[in-house]
Amino acid sequence: MYDLLILSMLSSRDMSGYKLAIVLGSTVVPRRKISNGVLYPVLNRMEKAGFIQSVDGNVRNSKIFHITELGHERLIELINEPVAQDANRDNSYHFKFRSFSYLAKDKKIEILTDYRNAILTDRNVYQDLSTHYRNETKDHPERADFYRWGLKTITLKDNLALAKLAWIDESLQELKENKA
Repeated sequence: MYDLLILSMLSSRDMSGYKLAIVLGSTVVPRRKISNGVLYPVLNRMEKAGFIQSVDGNVRNSKIFHITELGHERLIELINEPVAQDANRDNSYHFKFRSFSYLAKDKKIEILTDYRNAILTDRNVYQDLSTHYRNETKDHPERADFYRWGLKTITLKDNLALAKLAWIDESLQELKENKA
């Protein structure tokens, strides 16, 4: 997952490891700190594979990283890979969206449509859970407060899903009108 974002970020400009850590942290979850113990092994692996190169920076012990031609090829491969439907799904899609400038219109539409379908699947799960919690509230009134807060949490997730769908639909419409 980090490979996609690192290559995407370096495709726009060279960056230090420090700057990459800040960008990664703010992209994955706002205010999340990406430790050097996570970042530098990824950078070292990518450099060893030939996807990026580093040069000594101006500041003591700093390195500036830039993407190679092989790294550009790898970036396109990663953008075209299917997204795993796991806990990192949204981050993976968000990383792909940041790299949309490298894609043809039909590929952008395909990725957005895949994301839309994943969000619709989530909404179906939320609806099933809501029904289950309502039934449990009737069957176990002594646990009504537990189920009420469960329903509120599901409602929050569903509202976030609706916001994502609105963004996807707006993006798809822009593409269809050749605005994006």
